[in-house]
Amino acid sequence: MGFNTIVFSKDDAIATIQLNRPEAMNAINLQMLQEISTALDEIASDNNIRVLVLKGSDKVFAAGADIRDFVDYGPLEVRDYIQQAHLMGAKLNRLPKATIACMAGLALGGGCEIALGCDFRIAADNCKFGFPEINLGVFPAGGGTQRLARVVGCSRAKELILTGEIIDSQRAEQIGLVTKVVPADQLEEVTQKMARRLSRKPPLVVPMIKELLELSEHLDPTVGTMMEREKFSVLFATEDKTEGMKAFLEGRKAEFKGK
Repeated sequence: MGFNTIVFSKDDAIATIQLNRPEAMNAINLQMLQEISTALDEIASDNNIRVLVLKGSDKVFAAGADIRDFVDYGPLEVRDYIQQAHLMGAKLNRLPKATIACMAGLALGGGCEIALGCDFRIAADNCKFGFPEINLGVFPAGGGTQRLARVVGCSRAKELILTGEIIDSQRAEQIGLVTKVVPADQLEEVTQKMARRLSRKPPLVVPMIKELLELSEHLDPTVGTMMEREKFSVLFATEDKTEGMKAFLEGRKAEFKGK
């Protein structure tokens, strides 16, 4: 399938979605949300893919929602846009693969919200982050008020959303908004290195870990640990568990096949 607002590619076990609206600083419109969602469906159904890298260009990750569209939206139109943003964000957050946001330049508003749906956020040292929506008379509604607080804590989330302040990569790392900051000229290399490392992890275990961690914020610890017990037990019926433990005892690297 061809895409107009993203570039979708696969390289062995690693899939890449590159935001591709350079004329609009990768501003997120309805078509981009729908195309990302379609690509995520394909990634989810492809057992050969184990990692997703989501990136922009070396100058901008995404400058937020496309305000040129928003200006003329009425309540029902904007509600549909937000609904699409939520659907896409949920797919990304629940993707049964490891996900990495590779971020350079500007990552503002909706761009930052998309990155929050990833498991890891690797940022170039030139990256700028923020939620300036309040200065437009609105707030980050693409999942921002929900996911940001879980990542950086409620107090930091209030600070960023209520002030609309733009922060640099170093500050973003300090408050836990990004996983790692690297020199801009090393961003691609570091991201690919992590992606390859994650691609070698057992593919049956990754979605279990992601699901348990997500549920840990909502479930009573007693229920959560019961689920942990059951999922852990299931893994002892897999070939990958046997391979992993044998490889450890034999002093070699395991080769996981998702069986």
